[in-house]
Amino acid sequence: MNEEVQIGSPADGHGILLWCTTIADPSAPTAAELAAGIRITYGITPDGVNHTETVQTITTGRWTLDQALEIESRIDDTLELTYVYGRGNTETDVQTTLGTKGTKGFFVKSLGYPNDHEFAAGDVINRIIPGTIGTSRDVPPAANTELAKIVKVNVSGKVQRDVVVAGAAGA
Repeated sequence: MNEEVQIGSPADGHGILLWCTTIADPSAPTAAELAAGIRITYGITPDGVNHTETVQTITTGRWTLDQALEIESRIDDTLELTYVYGRGNTETDVQTTLGTKGTKGFFVKSLGYPNDHEFAAGDVINRIIPGTIGTSRDVPPAANTELAKIVKVNVSGKVQRDVVVAGAAGA
């Protein structure tokens, strides 16, 4: 039997990162809640989204079974963001958002959409990460680089994975 060729989606370097404070149900965000968020994609350095998902594993066995068995357990998420720091320039939404320690909200990461995409019902959000903005620290300056800062986001709840944007209420 021949395997059917699986069609993928182009990455083309596209992705959107939002900061949202108005999401009522992170497992079913609405387009309006996402539209109210702050787009921070273009304030993040090219390698500036460091989201680590570590899957914990339980190793167990069975009576007389020679092979150890593995079971997936919890997933531990961590998030650090590296953002452009425009010292002396007017502060941007990104600097204000990521530089305000203690602010609570949701980081919304969606891959494959160009930055000007407006979310609608049925769109897929890859991750919704609830978090509190932590302390920003300086990236050591080097020749021919931009000034940047790194912020540790304290993950503060269950991370939602591959959720679909909900339709309008009553729809």
